[in-house]
Amino acid sequence: AEKDAWRRKGYAPVLYMQSHCDVPSDRDRYVRELMKYIQVDSYGKCLHNRELPSERLRDTSTATTEDSEFMTFIARYKFHLALENAICDDYMTEKLWRPMHLGAVPVYRGSPAVRDWMPNNLSIILIDDFDSPQELAKYLDFLDKNGEEYMKYLEYKNLGGIKNQFLLENLERREWGVNDMTLPNYLNGFECFICDRENTRVKEEQEHKKSHGKIPAPRPRIAQFKHMGCPMPTPGFGSVEDLSGGDSWKEMWLQDYWQSLDQGEALTAMIHRNESHQGRFWDYMHEIFLKRTRQH
Repeated sequence: AEKDAWRRKGYAPVLYMQSHCDVPSDRDRYVRELMKYIQVDSYGKCLHNRELPSERLRDTSTATTEDSEFMTFIARYKFHLALENAICDDYMTEKLWRPMHLGAVPVYRGSPAVRDWMPNNLSIILIDDFDSPQELAKYLDFLDKNGEEYMKYLEYKNLGGIKNQFLLENLERREWGVNDMTLPNYLNGFECFICDRENTRVKEEQEHKKSHGKIPAPRPRIAQFKHMGCPMPTPGFGSVEDLSGGDSWKEMWLQDYWQSLDQGEALTAMIHRNESHQGRFWDYMHEIFLKRTRQH
């Protein structure tokens, strides 16, 4: 009811609050298209179309904190566009959690694993579930005009509303906490996790040496792509083929992706060959470049 009152005062149903523009996920391109079909209030530097009510709130640093005035203001909106900087499995940020904390519905694009961590099956709206920005706009408009349907997305806030057993089990099992003086915070908890694993590994190596090979050596732990791996960036709306040759996103992020991939392969090759001369990095880069050129 409170959000509907703000709607009657002229607020849009959808909030966009971004000042970090031109990111790998190309979110502005998608939001720009969405704006053709539904009203979006954009207060940040990206696609800016409305001013925040005070100079203090216009300070970018305020908008990145849990400032009470800022949080109270953005809580007026029914839907918050929550598009991550990059599309990576392990990358979920305050863009997702903040609207949930405030009782708004995130309209999300980001980690493909996001469904696994939601309170229930109806707590966020996933952009990629819709064929186009126009189809998404139709659904948001439907929810905006049908309060009972909209409120279903907030039922998880009621007692017993969290139905996701995977989430509940992980919360119960984790060794760190939030605002819990009996547990370490997540940073200290992660440090302890690393130390525990490393100490276990050292003990296993010692046992292996003492046994003269009878006890097998510990298996190496090698990072997998799912550990902060990010796929090649794609346009926020449309396809790469639709972009002009001078498109700034295309020139920046696609080129950066392939260059970073080459750098990673070059460093891997140096490690495997026991290369000790860092000055040869660019020789390895040239080798990778020639190999990729031949493949294409």
